[in-house]
Amino acid sequence: MRHIIFGTAIAIGIIISQPILAQTAYSVTTQSAAYPLKTQVSPALKAEMDDIYKIGKFDLNRAIALRAKLQALADIKDPEACYLLAKTYDWYRVGFGKESDLPGAVKWYRRAAELNYFPATYELYRAYFYGLMGLDTDYEEALKWLKRSLVVASRTGKAEVLFNFATFSNPDEDRDYGAISRYLPKSKTAQLAYLKQAFAADPQNREVVESYGKLSYEAKQYTTALQVMRNSNNPWTWLDVGTMYETGKGTKPNIPQALIWYRKVAALPIDEASPDSANNNVSPSGKYRIYRLICLKKITPQQAEPFYTPKDYQDVFLDRVDRNCEYKNSRSKLSHS
Repeated sequence: MRHIIFGTAIAIGIIISQPILAQTAYSVTTQSAAYPLKTQVSPALKAEMDDIYKIGKFDLNRAIALRAKLQALADIKDPEACYLLAKTYDWYRVGFGKESDLPGAVKWYRRAAELNYFPATYELYRAYFYGLMGLDTDYEEALKWLKRSLVVASRTGKAEVLFNFATFSNPDEDRDYGAISRYLPKSKTAQLAYLKQAFAADPQNREVVESYGKLSYEAKQYTTALQVMRNSNNPWTWLDVGTMYETGKGTKPNIPQALIWYRKVAALPIDEASPDSANNNVSPSGKYRIYRLICLKKITPQQAEPFYTPKDYQDVFLDRVDRNCEYKNSRSKLSHS
């Protein structure tokens, strides 16, 4: 490890001022085991960077000041320093700085990517795919960096990359992405396989969970669908999990388990400050599912407490359902697909 301090050396009678490094090296968490990296960027410096780049609170002057702290480390090819230095030039997309700053961003993202730093390889993929930072859209370059990202990334990073692979493999998406489309032929089989790999890499990735669960269900792989969807943070998916337990898809019918998932939804608070929020409509849907179980005589009113009251059950539910205990427009996304 090299060290930076400022000291002197005497050579042939000449005093030479020389930078010497003296900082702790930290492991970089974004990397695969095959491509481990070290950085001398301290946790405190990264925290300062995060604070400067908070959404809606970007501080241009602090970003410029931070650049000086990063430059010395970037000059000795510290991968994380190169990446963070690039960010101090890449503020044009958030409405600050000048377009002339962008070549500096590209330069240092590329330097970090060439050192196999995953966030930088993925940033270059996005830059070439979307035509960011003054670059022209170039699907061949985008594919190059996307493939490199898959190789160098940690498991969470791999999941993100594989989700992109799955998206490009979706046969319902008819747009041609040149080199990317040639490398990733479109088929449901390929799409499902990439999502399976992504889920194995990171079962907590929300986009992966939602897409893999839905696609597994559509492929009638109910056991897999149920396993995946149980990881969801989406209350609407919780309703689908409850429906699968209720109807016996992917498992034996299990009304107590279905009730647990419906209760989980019904207990969610309604945000009066954000009445248009998508999740504000989900809590009543959870209570409706519980009432439907009562109507179908699968549970007793006592089992539905505290969500059950006789008046509410009569006025809000029974007066609005058909003889099958279904609201006309409240059918499950999955059980009736």
